[in-house]
Amino acid sequence: MQTQTTRLSSTGHVIIPQAILDAYHLNSGQELEIEATSQGILLKAKNKPVKTTLNDLIGCTGYQGKAKTLEEMDEGIRQGIIAKWGEHDSD
Repeated sequence: MQTQTTRLSSTGHVIIPQAILDAYHLNSGQELEIEATSQGILLKAKNKPVKTTLNDLIGCTGYQGKAKTLEEMDEGIRQGIIAKWGEHDSD
């Protein structure tokens, strides 16, 4: 872990040393989160939300066959439950 010293300006600005900026790929305009902890002040880069499309999610399933009907999906879920917990009466 890298430790460097900087100063707080009269207007409350902190200059982050270039080596830290480079190490964490921080650029001008990057949002940062600041948190008061029992050990001091923690400064973290705020992660930008990643844009996810429906195609990205569909690709996560790994399924390459033809599309299933709702009835086929329900049956597959039922079979998975039986395989995991056994068959039970619904009453």
